[in-house]
Amino acid sequence: MNNSNEDPSAYFADRENHGDLRTDRDQSVERSDLRLDTFNRRPSAIERVPDGEAPSNPDRGGRGWRTIRERWRTGLMAFLILTLAAAAPSIWRYLQSYEATDDAQIDGHIDPLSSRIDGTVIAVHVEDDDRVTKGELLVEIDPRDYEVAVEQAKARLGLALAQVASAKQDYAAALANVREAVAANFKAQQDAHRYGILLAQQVVPLEQYDQYTAVARVDSAKVDSAREAAGSALKTIAARQADADAARAALDQALLNLSYTKIYAPTNGIVGKRSVQLGSRIQPGQTLMFVTETDDIWVTANFKETQLARMHRGQPVTIHVDTFGRNYRGYVEHMPGASGDRFSLLPPENATGNYVKVVQRLPVRIVFEPRQDPDHQLHPGMSVEPTVWLLQPLR
Repeated sequence: MNNSNEDPSAYFADRENHGDLRTDRDQSVERSDLRLDTFNRRPSAIERVPDGEAPSNPDRGGRGWRTIRERWRTGLMAFLILTLAAAAPSIWRYLQSYEATDDAQIDGHIDPLSSRIDGTVIAVHVEDDDRVTKGELLVEIDPRDYEVAVEQAKARLGLALAQVASAKQDYAAALANVREAVAANFKAQQDAHRYGILLAQQVVPLEQYDQYTAVARVDSAKVDSAREAAGSALKTIAARQADADAARAALDQALLNLSYTKIYAPTNGIVGKRSVQLGSRIQPGQTLMFVTETDDIWVTANFKETQLARMHRGQPVTIHVDTFGRNYRGYVEHMPGASGDRFSLLPPENATGNYVKVVQRLPVRIVFEPRQDPDHQLHPGMSVEPTVWLLQPLR
């Protein structure tokens, strides 16, 4: 509060100055409010114009563009929803038209090559991963011991054949003896008959009749003896022939053993896991290498049991090979006979312990259509993803 001795004119001058400051502050606040309204894109009361006049605030154009964009977004969403609703039946039918799995691989025959005789290896003509054709020479074993065995077998066969010929000659001689004995017996029997007539007429004495009768009996016994000897000679021929057959079989076995000294490729394929070395002493049954067949391959696809309800033989299959990233054509050849765990070394025993239900997998055999792999680039063990088309596939 001012003192009483102050000048009244100064007091009123101060009041007037304070009023001017208050007016300036109010104008500044009002300008700030206008700037805030402009920043917030909302027209202030001062900026509003009567109806029918163009808006002077540029924010009205921004709001209109935002409204058009929202309408376009809403229309696009509605279009997408309608499109999906229209395509949903076709998509559902497509998803129900096939069964696929990634638990699959290419399988094939892997043939082990082993020796059928013992011996020393003198040559090996292939290495691991070499491609071979059916009948190609792979391994050679020293043949000299088996060549000697062949010569011995030939000698034994020759001896046996000679014995057969000798037995046949003995049989021919025995038959001649039979004919001779028969002829002598015929004469003796005739003499005995004639002397019997003469004895009845009392022309010859009884002693002479008895003599011819005894001779006839002896000659008859000689006929029987000669026939038995001929039969024995015939059996000797059979025995000698059996010996000859055994000698011929021994020769055949010796020739086979000699042929086993060269081991050939059983089929077209690729050599792998070669274990034989030059100079090795091998035994019968010893595995020397493996040949993976390239002409006969298939796919083993382990489908879940819930996927097999509509699957059957002959259905077309699209086989995607991961190695090459391309598809091959095939078809279902065989349906499984049992789940994979049934063939394991220790199949699970569900009747004991706590049982946990697990969806089983069953191997389905799928074969490739011919002439798709002329260069034999598909090999057992490659991962594939087969798709079995329960209906005709879309192409």
